[in-house]
Amino acid sequence: MRRALRAGIIIAWLILIGVLVRERWETPSSVSPTAASGEIHAGDEWLDVYHQDQKIGYVHQHTARVEGGYQFEEHSLLRLTMMNAQQTVRTITTGRTTPDYALQEFSFELSSGVGALRVRGRVDKGALRLTLATGGDSSTQRIPLAGPVYLPATLRGLVATDDLQEGRKLRVQVFDPSAMKNAAMDVTVERREPVPHGPPDQLAWRLQEEFRGIRTTAWIDDKGETLREEGPLGLVLVRSDAERAIHGGWSGGAALDLVQTVAVPVTRTIDRPRARRRLRLRLRGIDLDQVPSDERQRRDGDTWTIAREDLATAGSYALPYAAADRAADLAATPLLQIDNPRVKAAADKAVGEEHDARRAVERLLAWIHGYMRQAPTVSIPNALQVLDERQGDCNEHAVLFAALARAVGIPTRVVAGVVYLDGAFYYHAWDEVWLRRWVAVDPVFDQFPADPTHVKFVQGGPEEQFAILRVIGRLRIDVLPDSASTPQGG
Repeated sequence: MRRALRAGIIIAWLILIGVLVRERWETPSSVSPTAASGEIHAGDEWLDVYHQDQKIGYVHQHTARVEGGYQFEEHSLLRLTMMNAQQTVRTITTGRTTPDYALQEFSFELSSGVGALRVRGRVDKGALRLTLATGGDSSTQRIPLAGPVYLPATLRGLVATDDLQEGRKLRVQVFDPSAMKNAAMDVTVERREPVPHGPPDQLAWRLQEEFRGIRTTAWIDDKGETLREEGPLGLVLVRSDAERAIHGGWSGGAALDLVQTVAVPVTRTIDRPRARRRLRLRLRGIDLDQVPSDERQRRDGDTWTIAREDLATAGSYALPYAAADRAADLAATPLLQIDNPRVKAAADKAVGEEHDARRAVERLLAWIHGYMRQAPTVSIPNALQVLDERQGDCNEHAVLFAALARAVGIPTRVVAGVVYLDGAFYYHAWDEVWLRRWVAVDPVFDQFPADPTHVKFVQGGPEEQFAILRVIGRLRIDVLPDSASTPQGG
């Protein structure tokens, strides 16, 4: 269990940062695409992906001018270590744009040896129509569009030299495949300067990009081609060529264990963490105003007191929950396909004839505990995929629990944060269920309520987990003295 936990949610975040969001880092989107005078630079582009000084992958993109616009194809590969075994993650993105570079259609596939995520999108009649496929099943979603939408990878090379001006700013709507929705990306052209760690005479335009609160820096040449990018978690992309990207620069040792790298160590250990009733922590290094403060975890300055909920004071109700105030936490999403007959059948089997919400939560936990095998899994999980694979880490457990709970009428949200284990806090995902108040549930630990070493930073659905990037690599935690003196029953 411990290894599965350690290989949990951070792996999915790495994919989102290093693969999906990577398209945003390299984008020279410093002017309005429709106002650009140049054309996309056709041909091939290669980038090596590093974490600190260790090469962990590469990206290859090919762009071509075709009748009616542009066609692009991008392949990426990342090598990681999980449970002392190397894991290889691959993605393929293809698509077409109009002559003005607005998105027409695209496909995205992620594979890691355990299942595959496939997403197709097409702009049609003022909306982006998405199809998410896993195994033999698929689900669809329609996203209304107020105007053109862009995949940032298609915007490179648009900017001619006279369009790159110091201080120029732009906001572009882009489609984020990690969240299955559109979001704004802000870009500022800062200045022309030497590329860090490049030849002394190599000058480039430095761009600052911000996407969903995450800032990255890119250096591009006058044609808009990427020379270097620096993003969260110390991830760096550097211009390369085919031979070096595929065959060169790989470390002779084990692939990067990023899970361990980004763990948050503490100097004061927590005795019997799973039995705690209460915990006091000081959080440092992050924007404290973005940390949720609620009945379970309360803020006082830079200190949080986290208390395990008392089920005796929680309410219950007859299923399904009927009030309209929790409609969003009962809804189907692209990753929680609660309307699918197989999801509904699994939920009904798990709950049986139980109609009391609190007892139904206990049955769901017991069913998932028997159904799932804990194993590190590199994926962006969805409920149908998890039902098929019957294995996974905290992401898969949390997504399946949320889908089944919503399917029987229990308002549920997936949350993300950290949990204490063996002298450090590790990034983790779990759930919260509505029992007249939110109560934490951890399917991996089989805990209801979850112990107070679970510190929440993000809440909502699995598509909201991107926001944890504001915390990873910055967070520092001090365990305050009285935290070690409140074990359950003590």
